[in-house]
Amino acid sequence: MKKEKNEVFRSLCPVATGLDVLGDKWTLLVLRDMLFGYKSTFNEFKTSPELMPSKMLSNRLKKLEELGFLCRKKGETNKKNVHYILEDKGIETFPIMVEMAIFTTDFYYDHLGDTYTGVVKTRMKNDKENYIKEMMDGYRQFKEALVL
Repeated sequence: MKKEKNEVFRSLCPVATGLDVLGDKWTLLVLRDMLFGYKSTFNEFKTSPELMPSKMLSNRLKKLEELGFLCRKKGETNKKNVHYILEDKGIETFPIMVEMAIFTTDFYYDHLGDTYTGVVKTRMKNDKENYIKEMMDGYRQFKEALVL
């Protein structure tokens, strides 16, 4: 079993290992913000509705960088700007989030209401493969066009 830097996995079970990597309270939300919202700076992440504490956000970004989900790049024009950019591994988490959104909408619709579920009930559910491809391609285009 290949282990990431200093990562300890509970078992050889792929579900347990996936949870060890992605299953904490905040990691998928950081990835969500990057994939759905094209957020790339610390201050952009701080505007998320879940109000992640700064220390927790710093820890998650560092963890995701260590695990190869994203990379950290300093701005060339403004050296104080730091951007977090998804690597392929991070982009590949998008289908997981789509499945999670579909499941949650199916079983917790009363909690969610119509606010966030319109796309889930239409594109994600009825044209999942194309939706995933378009969204992942969209992030890759954003990444290429990002001027640091």
